[in-house]
Amino acid sequence: MKRVNYIDNLRWITVSLLVLFHTSVTYNTWGEANYIFLGEVKPFAGIVTFIYPWFMALMFLLAGVSSKFSLQKRGYKTFVGERFKRLGIPLLIGIVVISPILSYIADVTHNGYSGNFFKHYGVFFTKFTDLTGYDGGFTFAHLWFILALIVISLISLIDIKLTERFADENKKAGVILSIIVALIAIATFDVKFAGKPLIMYLCVYLLGYFTFSDQSFVAKLSRLKWVFTALFIIASSVNVILFIFIGGHEFLNNVCNYSSFVFGVLALICIGHDHLDFTNKFTQYNSKISYVFYIVHFPIVVLCQYALQSAGVGAALNFVLTILISYPITFGLCFVTKHFKDKLS
Repeated sequence: MKRVNYIDNLRWITVSLLVLFHTSVTYNTWGEANYIFLGEVKPFAGIVTFIYPWFMALMFLLAGVSSKFSLQKRGYKTFVGERFKRLGIPLLIGIVVISPILSYIADVTHNGYSGNFFKHYGVFFTKFTDLTGYDGGFTFAHLWFILALIVISLISLIDIKLTERFADENKKAGVILSIIVALIAIATFDVKFAGKPLIMYLCVYLLGYFTFSDQSFVAKLSRLKWVFTALFIIASSVNVILFIFIGGHEFLNNVCNYSSFVFGVLALICIGHDHLDFTNKFTQYNSKISYVFYIVHFPIVVLCQYALQSAGVGAALNFVLTILISYPITFGLCFVTKHFKDKLS
């Protein structure tokens, strides 16, 4: 199967939004402690509300599409080994190096922890509460995505093995199964385990593998891209207005959340198919570093916010400076990591 460039481009573009997203969540209006909290600022909180419904769903769908290419290229045994090597090793390193930074800052800012960073490792690896790390305890932080992706990709192999031959032999049954999985994804959008809609993520991963990897299907779907885009923008904008600026409209917020999820994923996949299916040195480079970008960006954002807050910088300026500083530092770390990795290989 020929590699589809727009999948790679959508992935790195989506991942690059995380600096903006995690900078903004620091100003949330819904009482989330986060690793550092700089006060409620509605416009910044609105950015999170606009992005949240579709962001991770799109990430898992893209992962599902990519796994189709990977599995056909490598086979089941090599695919499983690659999952543990490419995802498992960085996850373990991240738990030891990345997550403790976030937990430490949370303990300092929320609980007044006065010990040094290395001493806090004793707290991090012995304090198990809700796994957010907002109280200074153990957390996977944003690395939960990697853990979930490992589990979901391995669980999906069972379904793929059982379903693929049956669906190939009976195209109509394959379509019906895709519709059922899509309906389950929508129905479980707000059904959470450990704070995450894991069933929904499993479903969109499977949809990516079975349905959205079929480029003839995506091409037909793309005829409606501007309809999806209009509905996506309207639903997301109304959701921000109702939830952040007005309040008291829980039912309408839920409708907008679900709509933003469905139409956001559809719109972005279709736009990607029609306008991002190209490759050059710039896109290839960003695609190669997107995984490292995902892993390292969050502590950079939080450390920057903490340093600026400690220096007496106000909320609005902190927001702007954090973004302006975090992006180049993150890209710089990605460059160093890639260079080091290339040297080793």
